[in-house]
Amino acid sequence: MGEAKRRAAGALEHARIDGRLRQLGIDTTRFGFFDQPAFLAAERGESAFLEQYALWVQTRPRTADYDARVRNIVPRLAEFLADLFEREDMQRSCVHVSSMMQRILDRLGVWSFGLKGSMISEVAREDLWRGQAVCDVSDFPGAELGHAWVVAPPFVIVDGTIRLQNVAGDPMNAFTPPIVAVEDAPLIKPTLDDVVSAEVQALHQRREGRLDSQLHHRLVPQLRAFGSAFPSREARFGDLALRYVPAGVRISDVGLEEINGAGEKLKGDEVWNDHVAPAFSAYIV
Repeated sequence: MGEAKRRAAGALEHARIDGRLRQLGIDTTRFGFFDQPAFLAAERGESAFLEQYALWVQTRPRTADYDARVRNIVPRLAEFLADLFEREDMQRSCVHVSSMMQRILDRLGVWSFGLKGSMISEVAREDLWRGQAVCDVSDFPGAELGHAWVVAPPFVIVDGTIRLQNVAGDPMNAFTPPIVAVEDAPLIKPTLDDVVSAEVQALHQRREGRLDSQLHHRLVPQLRAFGSAFPSREARFGDLALRYVPAGVRISDVGLEEINGAGEKLKGDEVWNDHVAPAFSAYIV
């Protein structure tokens, strides 16, 4: 399919989704319309309804001027948040950063949504491999497994915490970019090792007497269907390959000021009022 046909098909899909949302009483002209009572009511009746917001954003027709604005804001914001969280020694923090970034982008006039799933980093020639699998053993009750990142078209992957994922001194750090903000990343097919940690694989192998090559589809049954709309991708930075395998849409169910409200530092209101708003005041809508 040529570019013109792809754009036309995307516009038709967007119109269909937009029409459905409007029929439900949702005002799709407003950023963050997933917070509207009509959207929340629909979500209570359809567990995967949040995907409609992500699909709406993903298929939304864009102008050259809008894309230029996004290209100016998104990488700067991702690096700004990465620097801030690194200064505060808040390693990992992918959930906090991706959740805050979406809410901040709403205020800066950029449409976005979040994805959650697995992220694999590999430098084959150095025999380096790190995995954050969505199917893993929890370190503590309620822990969010895997990784979280943002999509802000035309950027298909925005990861502001990539350099915060490994401990100091990890040799993988020498190959890791400051941030990930890519508009084009080849599609990939998720593998068992992408989705299921070695520990969980071993657990099932002991229980079942064999290693099931399709275990990832058993444990994440929506993986294929979800991947048809939100595909897995690989981004490369020199010798480093980063594999992003989404398994669901993730958008914070609380406002920016409340994100990390129970934390000792870098709460959402602090991040916005003391850091982002002064630095990005020219872009606030």
